Amino acid sequence: MEFVAEIENIKPNKILKREYQINIFHSARNRNSLVVLPTGLGKTIIAIMILAYRAKMGKVLFLAPTKPLCEQHYANIKELTTLDGIFLVTGEKTKKEKRREIYRTAKIIVATPQTIRNDLDIIDFEEFSLVIFDEVHRAVGNYAYVEIAKECLRKDVQTLGLTASPGSNSAKLKEVIENLGIENIEVRTEDDSDVKPYIPERKIKWKIIDMPKEIKEISAKIDEMIVEFLIEMNKYFKLSTSPKKVTKKMLIDLQNILQKRIGEGRSIYNAISMVSALIKLYHLKEMLTSQGIESAKSYINKIEKDETRAGRKIRAHPLYKIIKSKILQASMKNPKLEITKAIVIQHLRKRADARIIIFAEYRDTIDTLVSSLNEIEGVRATKFIGQAKGASNGMSQDEQKKVIQQFRNGTYNVLVSTSIGEEGIDIPATSLVLFYEPVPSAIRHIQRRGRTARGGIAGEVWILIMKGSRDEAYYWSSRRKEKKMLSQIRRLRDMIKTMAKEKRKEITGQTKLDSWL
Repeated sequence: MEFVAEIENIKPNKILKREYQINIFHSARNRNSLVVLPTGLGKTIIAIMILAYRAKMGKVLFLAPTKPLCEQHYANIKELTTLDGIFLVTGEKTKKEKRREIYRTAKIIVATPQTIRNDLDIIDFEEFSLVIFDEVHRAVGNYAYVEIAKECLRKDVQTLGLTASPGSNSAKLKEVIENLGIENIEVRTEDDSDVKPYIPERKIKWKIIDMPKEIKEISAKIDEMIVEFLIEMNKYFKLSTSPKKVTKKMLIDLQNILQKRIGEGRSIYNAISMVSALIKLYHLKEMLTSQGIESAKSYINKIEKDETRAGRKIRAHPLYKIIKSKILQASMKNPKLEITKAIVIQHLRKRADARIIIFAEYRDTIDTLVSSLNEIEGVRATKFIGQAKGASNGMSQDEQKKVIQQFRNGTYNVLVSTSIGEEGIDIPATSLVLFYEPVPSAIRHIQRRGRTARGGIAGEVWILIMKGSRDEAYYWSSRRKEKKMLSQIRRLRDMIKTMAKEKRKEITGQTKLDSWL
């Protein structure tokens, strides 16, 4: 067992030496760099090694998008380095005058980007030698990272971007690279020769589930109702009348367009009401076919209480009464739920000390899963969700931290999580990750998958796909996007190698990048 010893300001016997981390450290320590590394392979360790190396040249700013992530990074820097003058600044409890004093005296600052953007007028970036952007795929559009990165480029401060997955959208990838003035890209996948020795075995399995006949029949009735609403929608806006050719996303985009035209008269108002009703029907179908009968029942109860014009329109339709009756009277078992329980039971039989994460998209589904799993002997399940949204209850950051600690120490052995568990948060190594449904995003797919086979623990990933539901399209979409993303990053890395070091100042280099993308 060999430890990192050659980097100043790193505590002895603290960081295990990994070839790919050392290679990336040497490549990125003096250049604006983007590091793309799967979840669980130690992006933060590389960042801390570079931070420790750059500290003698000036202050270092380590940015992360959430307070819990900042707290993690702050604790890791204190744990792994001999540096002093390390401060955590998240803006909530520290007054501006106190923050001004911290920026003046600190050597290392860990902060949320929103706080730093608000304080750009009191920070002297000429004193900084490095700014680290964690979850750098966010550095697009109006996100706070963009303004901070511009300040880095103006003051010639080195930038380091970290991500498990920069996304498959080439325009956004180009934007991240331009915003941070990237001149070096270090990409590793689990198949790279210097990474492979450190990867525990991970088995990825998917289970294609036949949709029950009763669900198919109810789904067909919802489609009939959708067709009637689409025909009526065509009085206001030209759309296909085939439910298969219209998606919920298309309807949400249309709703946003119509909202901007609300002052144009009654017909726009009617169109907005109609498109809102259609979105609700598509959502009901999604709950039924992808999530299960329990989620459909829960959503029917919401429609029953919905006093919007769209809600009343749905309830007044004769087909709705048939659909509602069939859903509320349905007594069949949810095949996804039963398969989830079977996979969890089988896994805990093999490994009594296992930690399991189940990802689900909707909070109603999460409540159903937690309740059902806790009926199984030996299962101690809890939910892990984001903060409150509208009328729905959420978890505070303190509650989230408490749940993670209880999951780590074994109070709970199954964590049922929304997307909050995908990005950044220091969730202990798990031996099983289960996707209750696939996600269409390459970023989210990679982040979820990366939650298992970490820290030397072998892992398995199960992806549940309900045949004939949106699950199938989402699964293939994420696979296709991941392939495209890795291919783009590699091609981009090769392009950047041929460019001048100061890409942002060189017109010819920029032209090459533009023509490639």
